Amino acid sequence: MQRFKNILVAVDLSQQDRFVGDELAPPTAEAVDRAIWLAKVNSAKLTFFYTLDVSAHARHMIEAAAEGEQTVMTDAKEALGRLVDQAAAAGVSASLDVEFGKSWVEIIRQVMRGKHDLLVAGTRHFGALQSFFMGSTGIKLLRKCPCPVWITQPQRYRQIRSILVAHCLRPVGDLAMELGCLIAQTCGAQLRVVHALELPPDAGESAEQVSPEELARLRAQAEQHIEAQLREYEFARPPVVHIVTDAPDFAVLTHIEKYGVELTVMGTIARRGVPGIITGNTAEVLLPRLRCSVLAVKPPDFQSPVSL
Repeated sequence: MQRFKNILVAVDLSQQDRFVGDELAPPTAEAVDRAIWLAKVNSAKLTFFYTLDVSAHARHMIEAAAEGEQTVMTDAKEALGRLVDQAAAAGVSASLDVEFGKSWVEIIRQVMRGKHDLLVAGTRHFGALQSFFMGSTGIKLLRKCPCPVWITQPQRYRQIRSILVAHCLRPVGDLAMELGCLIAQTCGAQLRVVHALELPPDAGESAEQVSPEELARLRAQAEQHIEAQLREYEFARPPVVHIVTDAPDFAVLTHIEKYGVELTVMGTIARRGVPGIITGNTAEVLLPRLRCSVLAVKPPDFQSPVSL
């Protein structure tokens, strides 16, 4: 695929009331496996990263521990070391890092420090109640991280078999399309592209108020845009393009459910001049509700609200 060269894996080592558990939660294990696979097919560098979100007093106690004394920091490094060994067994060279701080903030700072071009993470609360998920690390990373973010869900099959690209026909949608095509090409997966026609302002939310000629023009315009991108790739299975007049969020969720989509690739749109803000668009509505893995990309001019 040769698209990503410097991948960061945000690892959640916690387990119930322990900072470092005996085993990884399924979404995190999926993130590790997926990142190792991506690093292998891209000949990329890989870094495993964990954040210890502890009080200032606890941090002081950990840092003040005598040399050689077993602490949660050494436990975390040993756990990440096992993941480095797992990557090495697959032929991938990896490194590790553990930091103190708020998880999503330190993950984004690590992305900036290390100049990573992809973040892979699992989330324990993905697919749970919307109000609960909205407060999770995963949603903050999807909103605020400057590089593409791949949030993993445990999958029934090792190989990705079905990919959906939510295409808005804007530059960020073109980038989502590029990544979706590359991954589908690499996996031999079935690629589906969904585009909800953007109706004229005077039509409201109903396609019935748009003339058949105008709908045909919009449909042809969208098909031409999408087909031009698809022609640049070779696929094991012919891609399927869905041009609909439904609301974008409804269309995407319907197609995910109907076709058993395992990975959704989509763009997120940020307001210019307002760092880290996603408008009330399709992405903002969809992100808390997706029950499959998601790869979200930002526009080139996106500014994260997190700084070094």
